[in-house]
Amino acid sequence: MNTTFTDYGAHQEQVPVEGALEAPTQTLSFQRKQTLYHSGDPAQSVFRVRDGLVRITRMTPEGRVLTVRHVMPGDFFGEEAFTRGNREEIAEALTTAQIEAINPEMINHSDLMTITQSLSKQMQRLMDYEYHLQTGDLRQRVARYLITLSETPLCSKDAAGRPVISATHELIAEGTASTRESVSKIITELRSEGFIESGYRSITIVDELALEAIVDGIE
Repeated sequence: MNTTFTDYGAHQEQVPVEGALEAPTQTLSFQRKQTLYHSGDPAQSVFRVRDGLVRITRMTPEGRVLTVRHVMPGDFFGEEAFTRGNREEIAEALTTAQIEAINPEMINHSDLMTITQSLSKQMQRLMDYEYHLQTGDLRQRVARYLITLSETPLCSKDAAGRPVISATHELIAEGTASTRESVSKIITELRSEGFIESGYRSITIVDELALEAIVDGIE
């Protein structure tokens, strides 16, 4: 499903939210792979992830999708609504998600401080992510990205307690500034070395220490 959310247009649920803002909010439900907004849409609302995982992407002039940042539970996004401009990016739910929508005109000073602190933390993560993209070869970047995704709602545990990441090779390519073909080659290598197992739209981390060693340039 690829439905764009605009101006509180999605299904509304009244859900108690821990640490709710003073401003009124609407909690909206989105399905996996559902688009919240597209580039060029009017920026009319600020959002907070209640649960699930959202990614922000941009399209390159060549038509490639690049992941800009991941928005975790508790994070705010859509901050361009404060300037009343248009969206420059695409927001997509990577899992089923509940999203709070907030009218920026209803946000007071206390709420603004909460949002600023959230964006500050995200900026640090974004700097780490940019470092991830610009250091190491693709093998290191893929290993680092898998470890990163294992700490998000995109990951669950199997019966043996191993991290299972719900991700396609294309998603990993978009998160490592690479191509699906190149990522598939790396995934095949990591699987043959026994560091991961891969299935349909999923990757199981078998040896996290080995992946960390790759990230550190030891292997």
